[in-house]
Amino acid sequence: MENPASTSRRIILFGQQNLQNSILIGFIHQRTNIDCQLISTPEWRTEWNSFEGQTLAFIDADCARTERLQDLLEQIFDQNQDIQVAFFNTQNTSPVERLMAWPMVNGIFYKESSQQQLVKGITGIFDGEFWLSRRLIAQYLGRTRSKPRKITHNANLLTRREKQILNLTATGATNTEIAEHLNVSMHTVKTHIYNLFKKIDVSNRIQAVNWAKDNLEDIVHESVI
Repeated sequence: MENPASTSRRIILFGQQNLQNSILIGFIHQRTNIDCQLISTPEWRTEWNSFEGQTLAFIDADCARTERLQDLLEQIFDQNQDIQVAFFNTQNTSPVERLMAWPMVNGIFYKESSQQQLVKGITGIFDGEFWLSRRLIAQYLGRTRSKPRKITHNANLLTRREKQILNLTATGATNTEIAEHLNVSMHTVKTHIYNLFKKIDVSNRIQAVNWAKDNLEDIVHESVI
């Protein structure tokens, strides 16, 4: 019997049209029952935008230069959809690791990862988990953490809508849930989050929530889904 969850999920694998990737998408589909499509050109297609479920862009780190992969991430970020991103075939200390700073990049898998590990990680990412190595998380935190700044007038930095989105983010709500709760488009939510991050000088949701706890403790828990 088909798993209902699998029908609202899809995987777009960006990678070379070779035997290895063909076997991989067959293995993923067999183990997860999620449709998996192999695309050789790292470009987002407008025809994919009609899909209403969750999408995982599963990107072979060897399929293009890092600059081209960044262009693909730009295209994905601009879509009005719930799209997560993960890289595989990644080398240790590769420039691709730096791409985890993008808010929708939730997984990085290395060349030594087995097919079973990839499937387990893919399932976890669809369920809202992060699949990143401890080394990578430690390095990222070491680069981005700093002493919190407490400023009493920080509430004036944000608009009412930005505060609402920050509140919902603090509850763990996804962009899709925020858009539905506020009755706005996904693109509007992403735009507000981008502006919000710039105003408070953070680069991801965890930093934004921590900033709110330090500076806006009186409003962080006003709105929940």
